[in-house]
Amino acid sequence: MIPTLQFDSVAIIESLPDSHLKTGTDLFEVTVSPVAEPTGFIAEIWHPDSTQSFLDILDQIAREAASRGGGCPIIHIETHGDREGVRLRGGELIPWADIAPRLAKINHISRMNLLVVAAMCHGRFMIDILDPTDRAPAFGIIGTYDEIRADHLYDAMTQFYGSLLVTPHDLNAALAAANPGAHREDWLYTMMGAERFLCMAFESYLESLETEESPEQRLNRMVAKAARAWDLDVTQTMQVREQFRAAFDDHARWFEYYRTRFLMLDEFPENEPRFPLRLDDCGASAA
Repeated sequence: MIPTLQFDSVAIIESLPDSHLKTGTDLFEVTVSPVAEPTGFIAEIWHPDSTQSFLDILDQIAREAASRGGGCPIIHIETHGDREGVRLRGGELIPWADIAPRLAKINHISRMNLLVVAAMCHGRFMIDILDPTDRAPAFGIIGTYDEIRADHLYDAMTQFYGSLLVTPHDLNAALAAANPGAHREDWLYTMMGAERFLCMAFESYLESLETEESPEQRLNRMVAKAARAWDLDVTQTMQVREQFRAAFDDHARWFEYYRTRFLMLDEFPENEPRFPLRLDDCGASAA
């Protein structure tokens, strides 16, 4: 079961072609704003028309969350999307690789409480580009891998927010509302959480061990990636190299090393009970 979480704001980012239904605007005006404001939620809508304006909006959301002492936003992205990234109303593509780090910054500010609603076709493909050296871009991403009609999406999101924005902000109930009449295993709209992101990223890491790299080449690559991701100085990089070398084939030890950083437990150890995941929980492919 998904835990009940306390959020303090909803930011809808809509960029759809002029000829398309403005589902994000309608959702904001009809459901989100009327329900959110009386409960103390902050409700905002943004309409970026370029890559820079889209990324600037994410930066602004981060600043606003920080100004609230670690606000916990819901970011709702209402655009077209595919395996490569978000496609704006003019056809411009923003790669997931450019979006994920900014979401991770907001997630850090919120102490691992950011919820992303990727209200688009293939809205969960951002997960595919994650690496275990990354920070988690969200506590969870709600979306679908399927092609969906705009009217179906709008109806589902209306039900989702109509449920989520009332106390006690129960994600389970909201997702059930977005998938009326369907058994849980058949839900079209689901949430994938940060622990699952980590499992997938670690599975990719294990697959990379089977490449034609020599052990030393692999070590160099992994140390360089970690040094960049964690902004290590020379001394720290040397220490990480020795740690990596000592644990090179110890998958459980590697997993715990990545888990602590990916789920930000090194900075927020109080979150440990929220993320009890261990390597065995990821399935046979990661064992």
